[in-house]
Amino acid sequence: MDAWVFLSGPMGSGKSTLGRALAQRLGARFVDLDERIEASTGRTVAAHFAEGGEAAFRARERDLARSLLSEPPAVVALGGGTVTDAPTRRALLEAGTLITLEAPLEVLRARIGDGAGRPLAGELEARLAARAGAYAECHARVATDGGQEAALDAILAAMARDAVVVPLGERSYRVAFEHRDGLAGALAPLRPTGVVVVTDDNVDGPWGRAMAEAVGARARVVLTPGEEHKTSAAVERIWDAALEAELDRGGVVVAIGGGVVGDLAGFAAATLLRGVRFVQVPTTTLAMVDSSVGGKTGFDRPQGKNLVGAFHQPAHVLVDVETLTTLPDVELRAGLAEVVKSAWLDSEDAVAALERDAEALLARDPPALRGAIKRSVALKARIVASDEREDAERRWLNLGHTVGHAIEAARGYRGVRHGEAVALGMVAAFRVAASLGDARAVEHGARAAALLARLGLPTDLDASAGPDVHRFVGADKKRRGDRVHFVVPGAPGEVRVVPLPLTHEFGLGGRAPVESSM
Repeated sequence: MDAWVFLSGPMGSGKSTLGRALAQRLGARFVDLDERIEASTGRTVAAHFAEGGEAAFRARERDLARSLLSEPPAVVALGGGTVTDAPTRRALLEAGTLITLEAPLEVLRARIGDGAGRPLAGELEARLAARAGAYAECHARVATDGGQEAALDAILAAMARDAVVVPLGERSYRVAFEHRDGLAGALAPLRPTGVVVVTDDNVDGPWGRAMAEAVGARARVVLTPGEEHKTSAAVERIWDAALEAELDRGGVVVAIGGGVVGDLAGFAAATLLRGVRFVQVPTTTLAMVDSSVGGKTGFDRPQGKNLVGAFHQPAHVLVDVETLTTLPDVELRAGLAEVVKSAWLDSEDAVAALERDAEALLARDPPALRGAIKRSVALKARIVASDEREDAERRWLNLGHTVGHAIEAARGYRGVRHGEAVALGMVAAFRVAASLGDARAVEHGARAAALLARLGLPTDLDASAGPDVHRFVGADKKRRGDRVHFVVPGAPGEVRVVPLPLTHEFGLGGRAPVESSM
């Protein structure tokens, strides 16, 4: 066994029993965390609670759970409260597959009987309510009141799904890397009262129509592709189709397409009936690594990009890299700009992996694409979990975007793709770093530009940015008064946000005033 499986859940949910059975089926080691604590201290769990109280026991439990990760992988039955510690929970999510076992309250009570040896048995209902958010941050929730074999099958299916969790308490969701045929299964736990599919002309033929039929969609909205069509008129089409299909608050909007489709469908879902759920099925590189994860939705205005929108997290994201087979080469390359951005934010190892796999990515090698996309998604999930609404670390994800968005807006969203603009924006960002005194900015910028160029992306900023670009920098969403919060890169894994005056050159050459009315 080469991967960890952690079973969490309340007392009586079957962690130890199912854990042993799962380990036997997999031919793997089994660890019961409570038993490990008792063996290492010579005292029962009840004795720990009686002598030191719950806080002391949780500290011991937390330390032991984290120390397990230095051992070979195993199936682990966690304590009922292990995942209530957020750093421990996030470490387990990243280390392996975290499963929450659950059963109806009356079943749990029947299983624990008089609660002998269980210090918190009398508080079961209250503890379930208090831990709801922690238990929701998992790779799958598995019911254990339908028999052991059914539960084991569900755990094995979750292990095979290869998913990244975006941990947001009870609003947590999974980015599952699986075949598109899994969409119906992904919708099943949501129990939608109706489904409306949103796609565009490019995606409808290869994927959209068939997927809409497979999930029994009440309506299918086929939009005109292109950033220039990311408007309120497109949102109105989605609203009207959903209302005419009599979608209610139990319904789900499914976006199948690129970033434009996802942003429009997400905003429509956020505002329809004051908010319905939506699911993302990104079919472009750019959407897979960026717009489908994190909950940013919206549309453009003549004054700038994404200036009207809402935060509305998806209920699920399904990534099938096979959908990239119909993507034009230029679109594939454009999406890789966000992959480079994410790698630079992440670490030296992530950048080195892209440099190693550059040719394989352009050749659409499935393992290379899947690996690069998954690393980007995992980074974004970590950042969104710590800063959902872009008050701190999430600003880092805007690396290259201030100047990139300005280039798009200056061209009226025509003739330049978002990823191409972001690549140019990254070139500008390293120039800004140099202007702020970073002695290695030129070296780092040259390395980033070389990687972008190997991936077929533009890097000649001077030839691509016209005189109007300065003016549109002032329309950036990160503007505060007469300053813009600009993301300044350093070495891979190093980034800072600096408030720059609107009169700064922003790497565009020459100082130009920015109209404060934008």
